[in-house]
Amino acid sequence: MIRNQNTFQALSGTEAFVLDINGNLWLEHGPFGAVPPSRQQVDANVWTFQALSDTEVLVLGNDGNLWLEHGPFGTVPPVRQQIDTSVDQYQAISDREVFVLSKDGTLWLVTGPFGTVPPVSRQRVDAGVKAFQALTDQELYILNADGHLWLARAPFDTVPPHRQEIDENVSAFQGISDTQVLVLRTDNNLWLEHCLTSLGHYLPALDFAYNTSGAQLEAVSTDFNTVLASPAAGSV
Repeated sequence: MIRNQNTFQALSGTEAFVLDINGNLWLEHGPFGAVPPSRQQVDANVWTFQALSDTEVLVLGNDGNLWLEHGPFGTVPPVRQQIDTSVDQYQAISDREVFVLSKDGTLWLVTGPFGTVPPVSRQRVDAGVKAFQALTDQELYILNADGHLWLARAPFDTVPPHRQEIDENVSAFQGISDTQVLVLRTDNNLWLEHCLTSLGHYLPALDFAYNTSGAQLEAVSTDFNTVLASPAAGSV
């Protein structure tokens, strides 16, 4: 996990959560211009966070414990319920549903109410997971440790879940929707990959139609690298 991966999150033009380099999390208020601004400390020894509102925030501590914390803030720690322990990554869908990736590579969908560890209500989504991005509580992208990228769908608790393979040799990705995803492969080529059928299946890559001996990839792809290298793209 990247240290201080999410260092700030704006809720509006007058409210923002800020994680400083010392691991202190603050809720800061406008009008801005003075440093530090009007603020309340939310927590300390914070690794990452995800704010749901100005009164609810998920906090992952340096010790791997994941909490749902509640305002009013200003007392450390605030009123909170523990969601899980030994957490590597997480993504809240709401204050009652959170995807949690354990440090052993197991991905769970945890359902509240929270406060008991291990959680009373949770479904195992997948194993051997390196990274994930949820679109809803029913659909998410999963990058396995072997470099295979999948679009997985509920129902969960059977490993692996119902899924379609998108690509292999993937180092990073960003889902735009359940039909479009940006994929960075291990060769450092960046692709925009598409689902072109109404049934939600990723089709073999276009180059396979012209080369039947080639490897079948599970998506039609657009290579961004040629565009970025062209004169029309300009320079940064």
